Amino acid sequence: MGSRGLQRRMLQVFSLWLRGGQIMCQQTGIIALSCGSASFSTQTTEHAQPALQHKKSVLVRDYIHSALYDPQSGYFSAKAEAVGTISEPIQFSLLQGRKAYLQHLNDLYKQNNVSWFTPIEIFQARFFPWYGYAIAEYILRTLVPASPLNIYEIGGGTGTCASNILNYFRTKAPAIYKNLTYTSVEISDALALKQQARVGAMSSHSRHFQIRHGSASDPNTWGTVNTAPCFIIMLEVLDNLAHDLVYRKTLTSDWNETWVTESAPGSYREELQPLEDPLIKRCLDVISQNPHSRSSSSIISAAKSTLSQFVSLSELAWIPTGCLQMLETLHKFRPNMVLIISDFSSLPDITVAGTGAPLVASKEAGQTKDHSSYLEAKGNADIFFPTNFGLLQQLDSYVAERASGKDGLSERLSTVTSAEFMEQCADVEKTRTKDGYNPLLEDYSNTKFYISFPE
Repeated sequence: MGSRGLQRRMLQVFSLWLRGGQIMCQQTGIIALSCGSASFSTQTTEHAQPALQHKKSVLVRDYIHSALYDPQSGYFSAKAEAVGTISEPIQFSLLQGRKAYLQHLNDLYKQNNVSWFTPIEIFQARFFPWYGYAIAEYILRTLVPASPLNIYEIGGGTGTCASNILNYFRTKAPAIYKNLTYTSVEISDALALKQQARVGAMSSHSRHFQIRHGSASDPNTWGTVNTAPCFIIMLEVLDNLAHDLVYRKTLTSDWNETWVTESAPGSYREELQPLEDPLIKRCLDVISQNPHSRSSSSIISAAKSTLSQFVSLSELAWIPTGCLQMLETLHKFRPNMVLIISDFSSLPDITVAGTGAPLVASKEAGQTKDHSSYLEAKGNADIFFPTNFGLLQQLDSYVAERASGKDGLSERLSTVTSAEFMEQCADVEKTRTKDGYNPLLEDYSNTKFYISFPE
């Protein structure tokens, strides 16, 4: 079946499944990773703030994690305005069209001096938050009957999604709401405070909502293994998970891992070392494994064949070790989870070198500045990566099958565009402008949803 036919079939199955059918959804198709040669450049940069936390050298993923999440100097700690809220909901029906919508957003950014409004914030309404309600609707249609509803949200921003979903179940499904537990897993103390204030504004939510402080990749954050069914939501989380940078000089050379070294106070450079890190090795192994070694599925075989080219041809590549580490933790401690993940499948104007490289950007006075190196970011800039959803599915299938000892779990996984997800789960007529333009369906064309289904 051709890719277009496969996609049409997937959409038909997805629609039937969400409406209560018994057919399981198959994946959308394979997103090929771009392949090609890239020369390695030893970058050096200077920055006023300390970065390596008294260590002279760390892996790239540890440098990025510190740059984003260090409790004192990390971007999401030092920049309280990194994630913004919109106090007055946008009235889409009063806007003329796309131009007016974009101008309105631009005005909001300037007025609030924030780096980023998430889709969950933008698509608020005075009484019906369309984006958050769409996710709640999906949960309602797919939850296991008679089981208490347990929801975890990783990286919950300002608490808007939690508030939306709790409001939805309180009004639409009060019997389910009665025993609902919503847990925010949050690494940022500043954002945890915002979440508590946002959700706590509705007094009835207080007994349903709790916050676990810590990294979702850290087993200590999750405590003991819990086999109860649950939903795990991640909205724009994967793009901020740390990656590693690997390099090889020729197509037949061994891979090297990249370390960041403090060569002088406030000055950092990249340094190559022979590949030894176990997590990097596992990630490369998953990507490059034999396409027929673990699954008879033609779709998965095609994915592995495509992804193996990534390892065979690329010389400088960013690999999602942070994502792999998180998936390993989630599948161990919440083995019966249903994933709902939304993120960017592509990002514009990336100038950092390497396949799968991040966009590094800062914002001041409403103006965005792009940086050519991740080494320039230490509390002052966001570092966010595009998500390769084909690779995400491969990593998730690999971890799930190892954790459970079962094969064929990839059949419970699906990737759809955000527009396709919203058309099935949201009231899309409510976000149209006067001329018919619909930002809920058209503005985030470079985002997708990755979803799994309960057994």
